[in-house]
Amino acid sequence: MRARRARRPRAEPFAYGRIAGLYDTSLRLFGFTRAVEQFLERVDWRLPPRPRALDAGAGTGLNGLWFLRHFPGSEVVAFDIDRQMLAVLARRARRLGDLRRRLTVAHGDLRVPEVLTRTDTGQAIVLAPRSFDAVMVGAALEHVPLDVVLKRLARLLRPGGLFLNLGMRPGPSSAMLGRLYRFRPYTTGEVRRRLERLGFVDIHTLRLTPTEFPANLTRIAVTARKA
Repeated sequence: MRARRARRPRAEPFAYGRIAGLYDTSLRLFGFTRAVEQFLERVDWRLPPRPRALDAGAGTGLNGLWFLRHFPGSEVVAFDIDRQMLAVLARRARRLGDLRRRLTVAHGDLRVPEVLTRTDTGQAIVLAPRSFDAVMVGAALEHVPLDVVLKRLARLLRPGGLFLNLGMRPGPSSAMLGRLYRFRPYTTGEVRRRLERLGFVDIHTLRLTPTEFPANLTRIAVTARKA
């Protein structure tokens, strides 16, 4: 009888919080933040006045803070699983002045995005279905089961709402980062097929341009509308 090979334990996910401050500073110093904001400017948002957005897996808040500044009267709920990243996000938000009143920073797991805890008060939040005009995810789906998470995020979008995944672009650069941070990039085809099965329409793949360097080296986006 053959001896069974021991199953290799799965690597623990990288704790981004160890380098949260350095991570955020390096994004700005190397032009990554500027490049992503430039990309976000050309997304076809088509949102109602005073839109409400969810920044899921927000990290230090690049997408969510841009959204607040760009859309007058908007409201953003930004959550992440890493509390140290959220602490950096909260510090960045303090520089927004009155805008920060329309930002809710919460701790939560992308696999259960509707159940969150506010970082300022400790209050539990249960997000209602169809309560957001936009859901944004930035390089976070790579760490979670795609089918489960997309289905849950889709429930939170209102009909006609925009889903944006600014994910990792498969290639040598993201492969290197994947080994370092312990994730596997999904292809845009995988993301698009899941969105189609969930009934999304107007699905587009958006490539970042050379003017959006260095983000164009490692990021690629998929946008879709909830029917």
